Amino acid sequence: LLLIVIEHLMTHRPIPPKARPHPQKRHQTRTSVAMLRKRTNDRTPPFVAGKIPPFKVHASLRPVFRKIGIPFPVSFTPDPFQVEALEKLRSTDVLVSAPTGAGKTWIAVEAIKRSLAQGKRAWYTSPLKALSNSKYEEFRCEFGPNRVGILTGDRKENPNAPVIVGTTEILRNQLYDAMSSSTDIEVDLVVIDEAHYLSDVDRGVVWEEVLIYLPGRVQLLLLSATLQNGDELARWLMEIRDRPCAVVDSRERPVPLVPLFLSPDNELLPLRQRGKILPRVQEIVTANNRSKLRRTSMIPDYGTLIRHLRVQNLLPAIFFLKSRTDCDSALSTCLPAPPLPPQQEIHRQELLKSSFDQFSFLSSHPHLPSLLEYRVGSHHAGLLPQWKILVEKMMNGGFLEAIFSTSTVAAGVNFPTRTVALVQSDRYNGREFVNLTATELHQMTGRAGRRGMDKVGFALVLPGAFQNPVLIHDLLASEPEPIRSQIQITFSMVLNLLLSHRPEDIKPLLNLSLATFQDTPRDLGTKRKQAYLKKRIALMVPHHRCTLDRPDTIRTLPRRRDKTATGTLPCANCVHLNYCHFKNYKRLTPLFHRLLKVTENIDTTHQKLWLDFQRHLSFLKKTGFVGQDDKLTDDGIWASRLRLDQPLLIAEGIRQNVFRDIAPEVLAGLVAVFVTDNSKEIDIHPARLHELKPLVNAFNHMVARLHRLRALKIRQGFPTTPLKFWPAAALFLWAKGLSWSDLLGAVSLEEGDMVMLILRTADHLRQISDLDDTHPALAQTSRRLLPSILREPVLPY
Repeated sequence: LLLIVIEHLMTHRPIPPKARPHPQKRHQTRTSVAMLRKRTNDRTPPFVAGKIPPFKVHASLRPVFRKIGIPFPVSFTPDPFQVEALEKLRSTDVLVSAPTGAGKTWIAVEAIKRSLAQGKRAWYTSPLKALSNSKYEEFRCEFGPNRVGILTGDRKENPNAPVIVGTTEILRNQLYDAMSSSTDIEVDLVVIDEAHYLSDVDRGVVWEEVLIYLPGRVQLLLLSATLQNGDELARWLMEIRDRPCAVVDSRERPVPLVPLFLSPDNELLPLRQRGKILPRVQEIVTANNRSKLRRTSMIPDYGTLIRHLRVQNLLPAIFFLKSRTDCDSALSTCLPAPPLPPQQEIHRQELLKSSFDQFSFLSSHPHLPSLLEYRVGSHHAGLLPQWKILVEKMMNGGFLEAIFSTSTVAAGVNFPTRTVALVQSDRYNGREFVNLTATELHQMTGRAGRRGMDKVGFALVLPGAFQNPVLIHDLLASEPEPIRSQIQITFSMVLNLLLSHRPEDIKPLLNLSLATFQDTPRDLGTKRKQAYLKKRIALMVPHHRCTLDRPDTIRTLPRRRDKTATGTLPCANCVHLNYCHFKNYKRLTPLFHRLLKVTENIDTTHQKLWLDFQRHLSFLKKTGFVGQDDKLTDDGIWASRLRLDQPLLIAEGIRQNVFRDIAPEVLAGLVAVFVTDNSKEIDIHPARLHELKPLVNAFNHMVARLHRLRALKIRQGFPTTPLKFWPAAALFLWAKGLSWSDLLGAVSLEEGDMVMLILRTADHLRQISDLDDTHPALAQTSRRLLPSILREPVLPY
């Protein structure tokens, strides 16, 4: 142990100054986490600096550890579920549900090959731009660069190619265009990857719209991580598309998973045995729950932990951490790694040279020393996209031993390792800490075990203050959560549907939603209750003339009335009037009250989307985007082309001449206000405030001009985000030519977030630039702006 400590002190190097988190930001992060974490089972992890003795291995694990290694190479043979999916795709739509890393992409590649051989066109959609970029490069190698294009909002290359890779939003927009022009979309096969995003609260509506609008003639291949209700989704697709849909369900992992637990006395234990949690692990959890020890603020010694994992042949590894700051801070605890074999080092240098030649700014990245010397990397949304791509290439090339990541790696990025290390059993959802779900944990552990490179994969549960091994055990044995519809009405949806449909035609379209389909079984039970209550009422008042299927009618019946007022009732001439409203109303009232509640439930289930559509339609009429004839006005037609999160506010700004006769950098700043969904206030360096005076005047003018529309949205109950100044300041300074380092010094935003803000602003400007026919000057200024904000290191790929 003393030798280990001495070696650590001699070899440990602090993280370079540029890579240290800003002291003020680091303090703010710790404070916010401490406020959110109100728990009593805090306990110092054993793996703090210099405190990890060599691991002991539980006797039951020794046979498993002997299996560790690369399997004997064999020629590739597709798994039965892959063959089955391709065969069924000849005549039906197919939904493939299989564990992460099982080989679903191979099915997509073979399906696209078959489509190309028949002279047909294919679309491949994914939820993430990073994943779309990765698949684009992969497909270019597979099918040839001339046969593949990409459309992501940030990139538009070879758009007429027979194979298009893009985000789901772009495909949805193409379907809008096809409907408005009464044409057919030019695609024969659509592959929807990560189809479980249907359950995503913010973006699931886009997946659902695509599946509803897609013509039935287009063949559909959906790829998803393991689903609980795949059969239900297939039945829904068959109902709305009028063609069969087969489910190919594979629950077998290509590489077996062994869950491990690192005990406080540094012994590697199996997390479970014979299907149950290991009794010793349960004892440790119980003891920890009774402990009232204070939580430590020390950074875990990941360097020593990685060294011991290396001894046990458990590398490479992904460490899933709770925050970006934790991922970056972990680098500072790491130790120099053993050198690579000469041939592998040559390949690493070639990869680095290629990346630096393409993006020279990467050669000065503050994390580069950790990447090269410690062979570890940090991977999260706060980093430059190009740096994350380099980290991914280095890991997939076998040049790294570990990465520290937030849950972004689990969401679709091809990043397999031998071991996945779980530091906590919860995650931060943007508002609070919540327990992991089974779906999230399955996605994380799906990265453990590389097909063709590992005989076995490992999920290592590390002890700590916010770790619940029992929960991890239960989730590993649980089915993923079922997919639930997240469809919602938006102003962009209403504007685009009205381009090609009358409101009465939109109602049946909304009834095709997954939400309506999933509510149907519940409605059947409710309708049975309704029929029972109506039968009881009929026995009490036979041959009644009441209309008992409408809530507005039921509300009028029956209660004690003034006889002079009964003439206004729908049952004024009924022979039962006296019986219902005067003699026996007390007996009938409870029945009618229950009937009203049941009928309202049925009405709400079937009508909620339609009622919300009508609410949006009414608002668009009040604001002049839709006429009283339910057709789009001229303003509504061009506003429909703004397929953005806040199309009405930008459209109103255009109508109010907010963007007229202003400098290009001011326009960039004002458009950025509508881009961010970051609710935090971001600091602007006081030294830069004097440069922002032209922007301040324009921003205040815009806020005043938009006040009426925003106030009306609030009164009508529509969500309205505040208009923040800091995004405008960031884009204004960047568009004026400020350097990247100066921009990050002026606006305290992480690199990855700043890149995303600029790229999303560019996407908004592209859509505004399409308004040549109605607003030519604004469109031209927007188009000219793009090169000034899409410059290193902010590039559209």
